Amino acid sequence: MQKELKLYFFNNAILAYSFITILISPMFANKLGLSVLEAGMVFSTVYGIQALLTIIMGHYFERKSPNIGLAIGRILFAIGNVILALAFNSYLYLIAQILIGSFDVFAPLISMYERAIVPPSQRNKFYSYLILISEGIKILLFLPMIFFIDYDNTTIAFYRNIFISVSAFNLIYAFVILKILPFVNSGSDLHEDHIKIHKPNLRKFITVMINQILFFANFGFGSYLIISYFVKETLNGDAKVMIIYEIIFSSTVLSSMFWKKKIKISNENSLILGMFIMSFFYILLLFNNWTTFYLSHVVLAIGFVFWFSSKEPLKQEFAPKNFGRYEGFFNGFNLFSKIFTPGLAGFIASKYSYNTVFFISFFVLLFNTIITYFGLKKGA
Repeated sequence: MQKELKLYFFNNAILAYSFITILISPMFANKLGLSVLEAGMVFSTVYGIQALLTIIMGHYFERKSPNIGLAIGRILFAIGNVILALAFNSYLYLIAQILIGSFDVFAPLISMYERAIVPPSQRNKFYSYLILISEGIKILLFLPMIFFIDYDNTTIAFYRNIFISVSAFNLIYAFVILKILPFVNSGSDLHEDHIKIHKPNLRKFITVMINQILFFANFGFGSYLIISYFVKETLNGDAKVMIIYEIIFSSTVLSSMFWKKKIKISNENSLILGMFIMSFFYILLLFNNWTTFYLSHVVLAIGFVFWFSSKEPLKQEFAPKNFGRYEGFFNGFNLFSKIFTPGLAGFIASKYSYNTVFFISFFVLLFNTIITYFGLKKGA
């Protein structure tokens, strides 16, 4: 694999580590005294601001360099983490989350950038390596943390130090994407090998995008926000539990290097199978005990391996050349749906139960499996 792609893996490892902000910031909200409903409303506000911007940015960066957009997004993410580290009330927490969440506005640029630098013949291998390296980095960095925090009483200082470290790494990411990695002139650029074989299929592309929308919208509903409050209020756990939880996920993903290659199925079938398996993640959460709680993340990781390794290759294979407006539109629509989902989930959890949220999420992913099957297989 080319040197620049290996360097891209290194930079992507920073994104993997940065995920810890998403993982533990709901627990930090709890530390600041926000209820699950209040935290849900914060995230709904954030998504509302992002939704319109995403649609605009996707169209804009069809003509501009995705390197610049990705750098801007990560600088905003870094600033957001600094403000989060200094937050002492719900207003600062909201401002921090708006900046942190702003990277979602630039998220479509990742697919545009990767389509331009990764040869089509290497996409399956590239995305298999990408997920393995990302999850391996998480294990290396997250595992030592669990020895420095109490099981049920994580200190405010721990959170603040983590957020500052994430900020520093994201500034490094911005520098590397601007100054070291290959520079792509516009989001409409294709890899030279892709130009020769480019055969867009709008029906299948839209099917993959709808699959992605429903997946991410559902995880805005049955999200780490809900799971974090569920851990705190139902299982009496804390941030240490969430980090262990993520280590289990990452370890399961890494194990796929031994078993995934033995399963020979097409990318279309892999996408469908992955979504089906992930739906049972929520069924296991319904049992409200530690064994099924940790097992649920094993199931989620197995499904995620099939889903992620096939989603991006399919998306880039079927996408029209003006990729940005589609990515921007669908990602914006996804964020628009999240205006309602965190607040709605917080309301349902506080009014009824966490199990009600998990049960709804199971049916959404199961429905997603069905429509993906018919969208990809019809007329195939």
